[in-house]
Parts: sequence; structure tokens; C-alpha cells
Amino acid sequence: MVGTSHAGLPAAAFIAVRYGIACVLFLPLLREAGAWTRRELVFGALCGMIGISGYNLLSVIGARTVSAGMTGLLNGAEPLMIVLLGAIMRRRLPAAWTLAAAAIGLAGIVLLARGSGPALGDPLGIALTLTGALLWAVYCVLVPPLIAARGAITVTAVAMCAGAVPLLAAGGTGMPVLFHAMTGSQWVLTVMLAIGPSMISMLCWNAGTAALGAEKAGWFLYLLPLVSLVGGAAILGEPVKPVEIAGGGLILLSVFLSQR
Repeated sequence: MVGTSHAGLPAAAFIAVRYGIACVLFLPLLREAGAWTRRELVFGALCGMIGISGYNLLSVIGARTVSAGMTGLLNGAEPLMIVLLGAIMRRRLPAAWTLAAAAIGLAGIVLLARGSGPALGDPLGIALTLTGALLWAVYCVLVPPLIAARGAITVTAVAMCAGAVPLLAAGGTGMPVLFHAMTGSQWVLTVMLAIGPSMISMLCWNAGTAALGAEKAGWFLYLLPLVSLVGGAAILGEPVKPVEIAGGGLILLSVFLSQR
């Protein structure tokens, strides 16, 4: 959709439209937030700006000049960031078992990245992608207490709508070009992305994070490149290499060990 090397649809405008649609669909759920305190509303909006605006805007712009292999490596740091941030908040070091699971999962990400091609990217794109990953890790650590107090559905609605506002502001200038360039099939895909990854996935993630805790939930982020690998093979007919199968095995082992 957004292409590579600055080709394709305007990235900021595209991500703004996607999350703007999700925000509109979430609006009816905001009525429950009327019982929140002002502090809770401000905190929920801040979480949305960190996890929705910051992560998505930086990631989609960075991905235009960073290869799939490098993107996988950089995003593979998210579970480690969550572990480290959680350790800082608890003021104690992560357990040795946790660090071992992290190392196994990161090794799997490295193998998948090698299999997907050269891990290349310009310095700015790498910095944007890595900063986006850090912002998502911050969101994962901050939001669980609010979800426990107010519920995943309402918190997701507040975070989504608050996070959509900066995205709409950032992508506003590119929307005329976007609307002119998008085809009917691209609009269908955009709506599907808004309903699936932006709404349903976010609700499930927030509920799961509140139930498991940020650290245990964070390990499932290692499954993202593995799902991409399987989807590329099943839907796009992309070849799967032995090194990628080995990487996928290490990722599954890492997630299994982290939940024990």
C-alpha cells in the first residue's frame, strides 16, 4: 500500500485514514468513559498517543526505507524492551529464565530476517522503526492498570480515538493525493485493516495484556514475523527456506518457555 523507497500511497495519510475509520467505529463505545476521572481520561489519551500515534506513524514511515529483514530484527526487540521497562518499574532484574527465553526468541527473529533477504535500511528509517518499537513497549507497560480498572473495551476506544487525532493531523496534507490515488480494492483493504488489526486485534491485545501482564503478553509479539512468514507462503506463494523454518521453531520455543 505505501510502497518502498518513497513510492506508493502517502504513508502518513494512509495510516491516518485507517485509524480514523477505526476511531469512528469506536465512538459509540466512548459513552462508558463518561464515568472516568479526569486523570484517567488524560492517562488513557496519553497511552493512545504513545501506542497508536507514535508507534504506527513512525513504523509506517520507517518501513518505506527499511527492508523486511531489518524491520523484523528491530521489531524483535519489543519483547526485550517490555521486559526491561517492567524491570525498571519493579526495580528488580529480570529472572534468568526470562532472559533465556528472550535470547531464544531473538535468535529466531535473526534467522527469519536472514531468510527474508538482506537486512538493509537507511539510518533515519532504522531510527524511526526502533523508536516506534520502543513507544509500543512503553504503551504495553503503562496501560494494563487502566484496563484492569475500566475494562479493555472502553480503554481501547479512548486510546484509539485519542491516538487517531495526531495521525489525522500528520496525514491531513497528504489526503487529497491519497483519495485521488486509491482504487476500490485499496479502500476495501483499508477498511479491513481498520476493523481487523486496528480494532479487533487491539481489543484482544489489551484484554490479554491485562490478564497476563505486560511481560508475559509481550512474548507473543515474537509471533508476528512467524505469522507473516506463513501468510506470505499461503496467500502470496512466497517460498519458505529452511533457515526460516528453523527461526520459526525457535520463536515458538521461546513463547512456550516464557509462559511456563
